[in-house]
Amino acid sequence: MLRYSRVFLILIIAAFASCNQYNRILEEVYNNDQAVREWTKEMSSLTADQIVEYSTEMERVDSLNQAIVFGILDKEGWPSHLSYKANRAIWIVIDHSDLANRSKYLELVKEKAEEGVLDKTDYAILNDRVLMEEGKPQVYGTQIKMAAMIVDNEVAMQLCLWPVDNPAALDSLRSTVGLSPIQDYLKTSSESVGQEIVWDKERTVADFD
Repeated sequence: MLRYSRVFLILIIAAFASCNQYNRILEEVYNNDQAVREWTKEMSSLTADQIVEYSTEMERVDSLNQAIVFGILDKEGWPSHLSYKANRAIWIVIDHSDLANRSKYLELVKEKAEEGVLDKTDYAILNDRVLMEEGKPQVYGTQIKMAAMIVDNEVAMQLCLWPVDNPAALDSLRSTVGLSPIQDYLKTSSESVGQEIVWDKERTVADFD
């Protein structure tokens, strides 16, 4: 029969208590993040004043969530033995932050994706978003942006796939992180938003200025 010292048992209990505490906190962060975004599903039916009100509340909640999550990461690192929802909370708060914080924690997200704590698609999405915000071509083709295009000899705003660094290898790269082929993604996304999403392989990031 194994015998453990009293100190060792205390450490074990403390570790589990800490883990449970982080789970509770982070799962609540996740719930708050999702709840404060419910209004976006009905945005088309809202007034301008309502959109401003809901956006302001979303920014307030995001700021509080970031203070919690970034405080944990900067003090303790990424806690181990978290629930799936708690790990998602950390990723989603990073994803909903600004470029400076997305860039700061990008390598940590990559590390956790390689460990299986996060999905590889989480890293792919965050990596592409950082590249797009830095004005660089994306790698995995996850980011879409509104841009001006000539349609029937007139300028029209169109949803477009942000330029990709290596179009010829895109589907191969997407498969490495569990993403579907780009044409399937564009078709599904177009149906979801009710508007065609265009991928013009000749467009560069300069065309989005």
